[in-house]
Amino acid sequence: MKDKLNKEALDHSENHVSLDNSLQLETDTYRLYQAGFWFILCLVLLVTLYFAKGILLPIIISSFIALLCSPLVNYLQRIGVPRTIGVLSVIFCMVGLLYGGVSVLIEPAQQWWLKLPSLVKDLSQEITNMTNSNSINAAVSSDLVSGNNVGELKSNTLLSLVKSIAIATPSMLTQLMIALFMSYFMLSYGRQLFTGFLMQFDSFSDKRKTVDLIRSIQKDISRYIGTVTLINFGLGLVVGSVFFLFGVEDPFLWGAIAAVLNFAPYLGPLISMICFAVITYVQFDSASFTFIIISTYLLINMLESQFVTPTLLGKRFNLNPLVIFIWLILWGWIWGSMGMLIGVPLLVCLSTLLEGLDIFGRSHLILRER
Repeated sequence: MKDKLNKEALDHSENHVSLDNSLQLETDTYRLYQAGFWFILCLVLLVTLYFAKGILLPIIISSFIALLCSPLVNYLQRIGVPRTIGVLSVIFCMVGLLYGGVSVLIEPAQQWWLKLPSLVKDLSQEITNMTNSNSINAAVSSDLVSGNNVGELKSNTLLSLVKSIAIATPSMLTQLMIALFMSYFMLSYGRQLFTGFLMQFDSFSDKRKTVDLIRSIQKDISRYIGTVTLINFGLGLVVGSVFFLFGVEDPFLWGAIAAVLNFAPYLGPLISMICFAVITYVQFDSASFTFIIISTYLLINMLESQFVTPTLLGKRFNLNPLVIFIWLILWGWIWGSMGMLIGVPLLVCLSTLLEGLDIFGRSHLILRER
């Protein structure tokens, strides 16, 4: 009788182990299928974003414009200004400010564009001289930089730049016009569309959560873009003033470039540093003075990125630097320079969205710096 009971207990234990193994296998298979599904979904999303740039980029830019300008439009409406007039006034003011800034900087930019062939020649000659001084085959190197080759280099470089700008300019202008028109319609009729969207929810709690989430995204994006724009404007003024004291030609043009590129953290300042190194070395023909100017720019940028920006934005926007760097590379690959400029606002929006949606748990903490 005892042996029979032991045998039944052993069979029961074996069945239990077999059942546990079967459940574990099913769980592992489900997780594998789930991981495969998310991988394929991300791959399809990346391909879609890459090929739908012409459509999606104006929509995203217009959404950011609408989120940034919405508080001002709402304020104008509260004090009695009709919403349509308030929207048009805000958009026209924004376009006027942009036009004023571009008109001030367009003349020095054109002058530098005309200097481009000579800059290419000077740089190639400097590189050739350094190569010749360290090369055994100086005669061969001298041959490679003959007048014909330098002229060919100038022609090819200038031609490629002209071609790229000629191809990109109509597309950029078209996308900008579409973004402005879409931002007008979003600011004017976005509330009606959002109200209709809320009507799809039956429970009041779901409607309230949706409203709170949209307001949180609007508040975060408005605060981030507005604060960063003011910071970068100040950075451009400081860089331009310092370059003016150093005697750099068209200092505030380079300050404006530093301000625009600073919207892309890490990568933008790196591009600015390379650009400033080239123009200062060509102008002053002194490696030591170029090093002083670049070091000064890096010091200004370090003070801005490590002290000014964190103080004004607060801990809520302290995103992980590694995540930012990978994110910018990804968007730079998908949408080029514009993808890098709008990459961080998109990341801020994603972080707020993940924090507001309970279905993703604490996944937003992955993006934050602790």
